[in-house]
Amino acid sequence: MFQKGDLVTYGCKGVCVIKDVTTLKMAGIPKDRLYYEMQLLHDIGSKIFTPVDHEASRSVMRPVLSADEAEALLERLDSLKEEWIPDDRAREAHYREAINRSDAESMLAIIRSLHLRRRERMAQGRKLTAMDSKYLRMAEDNLYTEISLALQMPLDEAAQLIGERIARLDETIKAV
Repeated sequence: MFQKGDLVTYGCKGVCVIKDVTTLKMAGIPKDRLYYEMQLLHDIGSKIFTPVDHEASRSVMRPVLSADEAEALLERLDSLKEEWIPDDRAREAHYREAINRSDAESMLAIIRSLHLRRRERMAQGRKLTAMDSKYLRMAEDNLYTEISLALQMPLDEAAQLIGERIARLDETIKAV
């Protein structure tokens, strides 16, 4: 069980702070059921409530990566396999599931894949599709925030760090 003050990722919402573990005083809600009251890290006015004992909540909620976990994840960047899914609907479903599960490794693989895809399309004089751009932005927002917290660096430095590693990987791929 998470405690007040813990930082967690919560599905596609991103990083949240647990503000309280409490009951809700609302009609129709059991008076003895505990809820996490969460606030999005970058939206001070936000409030998210989810039952502590709800299985679906537990499957999309996890502690923020530790510094060691974040470093290990970034070290695996070149070995992450994100196969291109040509069918737009299947690709979108894959992206949505990874982001909704708040799966850091899958989000990093998506970011890597879409950065490389964007470079390929730019070389052809084309842009990344709107759907791919949407999920790239979501994966970046969630993962960069988490990496910046884990490694105790500003958000823009975390984005730059990952971007530079992907660019080096791209250069390595081109050289082969």
